[in-house]
Amino acid sequence: MKIPLFRPALVLATLLASALALANDSASTTLRFNAAQLQSAAEAGFPMERDLLEGFATLSLRQPKVDIPAPGDRIRLGLEYDVALVTGGKAESGRFTVISGLRYDPATRGLHLTDPQLQDFQAQSSRAGIDAGTRGMVNALMQDYARDRPLYQLTEEDLAQVPGPLSEDSLRINDGHVELRLAPAAAGTR
Repeated sequence: MKIPLFRPALVLATLLASALALANDSASTTLRFNAAQLQSAAEAGFPMERDLLEGFATLSLRQPKVDIPAPGDRIRLGLEYDVALVTGGKAESGRFTVISGLRYDPATRGLHLTDPQLQDFQAQSSRAGIDAGTRGMVNALMQDYARDRPLYQLTEEDLAQVPGPLSEDSLRINDGHVELRLAPAAAGTR
């Protein structure tokens, strides 16, 4: 019995088309962001100012530096700071770094810090370590930032690349990138 030559070719073409469709579907269900993209968005959110000591001083944060270490499941956010007294004098300046997870908030369509923790603190006026009160103040400030402001806000263009809704569980930090993925059930329902 002769098997027509076109049947194996047809089966092979069907398998190849299915594999390509799966690969294309997988790519369209994941948004990836690198440190440069987060950096650019973070720069737009600074400088940021907060009153301290009931208005006696002002804390200014500027020059964000975003890094996504690989391997790892957290990001690093470095910021320069100045503390200025209401009298106009500069009380302190320096740089600090926090490490943090990220979460996706569907309400803001933003990537927010989650559980930011002070990792490094360098004051220009002192080489001494940071005291517990200052550490607590910086951690509280970054908790407020995490709650109130996204580090990155998804655009309509970003959302158009994913054929379905994203949930709070969608975010992963993987291999030096932030990934937002559709749940498998949502990915199949175009």
